[in-house]
Amino acid sequence: MQKKGFFGVTRHSDFVHRLDTLFYSSISAPLILFFFGLGRYQLSNNYISPYIIIPEWLVWLLVIFCFGTSFLGILLYKKRIPDAKSQVLLRWKVQHFLRASSYKYTLPAFSGSFAGLGYYMTGETELAIVVMSIITLLVLQRPTSKKACKELSLQNDEISLFSSEQTWS
Repeated sequence: MQKKGFFGVTRHSDFVHRLDTLFYSSISAPLILFFFGLGRYQLSNNYISPYIIIPEWLVWLLVIFCFGTSFLGILLYKKRIPDAKSQVLLRWKVQHFLRASSYKYTLPAFSGSFAGLGYYMTGETELAIVVMSIITLLVLQRPTSKKACKELSLQNDEISLFSSEQTWS
């Protein structure tokens, strides 16, 4: 019986489509908020006051929170990958890999969006640096089929089945 939902993939094209959807939707929110902040505060010859003024210690607390949440997503991903490797069927391995990848991309995206919103509201440069760092982190971890095969430690026969358009069992 085929599993339904976002993580229920049975072919390579479904896997690539869903992993790309997860990645690009995760990277778009922080990027959009960052550009809104840039548009608001980087206008030439025009100073715009921020919506909120917060103390410096709170800015640094937000910076630590955002980086901590991003690295928590990566740690949760690393913790879930052995469970994906231990699955018997290729379909189950890939489904568990997609679930693990959701932590890897959504938690950094959440913290990047939070920092982007903070930058838009306060104009603090530290929050802009956090957003740029998280976007860079996400771009460096861009998912590919080759990386998925390496992470899952697939054997040669599994790699050939994974790359084909046959339905996985």
